[in-house]
Amino acid sequence: MSSMKFVVATTVATVASLALAAGASAHATLNLYGKDAIANKTGTLTLTIPHGCGPGGLSTTKIVMQLSSAWQAAKPTAVAGWTSSVKRAANGQRALTWTATGSGLPNAQVGDFPITVRWPRKAGTYNTPTAQYCGTQLMDWKDPFNAAADGDLPYPATYPVPRVRVHAAATHTPTAVTGSFPISICPLPRAARQPTRS
Repeated sequence: MSSMKFVVATTVATVASLALAAGASAHATLNLYGKDAIANKTGTLTLTIPHGCGPGGLSTTKIVMQLSSAWQAAKPTAVAGWTSSVKRAANGQRALTWTATGSGLPNAQVGDFPITVRWPRKAGTYNTPTAQYCGTQLMDWKDPFNAAADGDLPYPATYPVPRVRVHAAATHTPTAVTGSFPISICPLPRAARQPTRS
C-alpha cells in the first residue's frame, strides 16, 4: 500500500513540475499589439524572444529572421544592446539579423524586436522562419504547423515557425488577446550549423 502511495505521489509531482515548466516557457512569437496587418499597407511587426537556449539557460546573442519575396519592405527598429542589418537576395527574399553588442538577452528576460514593414500585397498567412542563436546553440523556429498528428508528422510542431495573418481590408475585428504567448515545453536546442567552405 505504501509503495502505491509513493507511485501516485511521484506521478503527481512529475505532472506538477511539467506544468510549472510549461508555464515558464514559450516559443518565439510574432506580435501586432492590437493592430491588424493590412495588405499593401505599412505597419509594425514585433518578434518576441521569451527565453534563451537549452537547459543551462544560455543568453540569446543573435537572431536571424527570413522574409519571402512577397514582403515589400522591412526595416528593424533600433533595440538597445543590439545592432541590426537587412540583406536582400536576388530573388527578393530578405534576411533580418540582430546581433548583440554585449552579453545578449538573458534567459530569464523577454525581448521585443520591432520591424517596420510594408505588408505583402495579397492577403494570407505568411511564415517568418527565425533562427535564435545562444553562442553556438541554435533554436531554429521553422517547422511548419501541422493540422493534426499524422503518421510522419507530430503535433504540435517541435520548432513552430512564427507566422502572421495579413488581411485584405481593415474591417476585420481582432479575435486574439494581444501580448499573449503560446504555452508549451520547449525542446532542447540544436547545435548551430557551421558554415561550409567551398
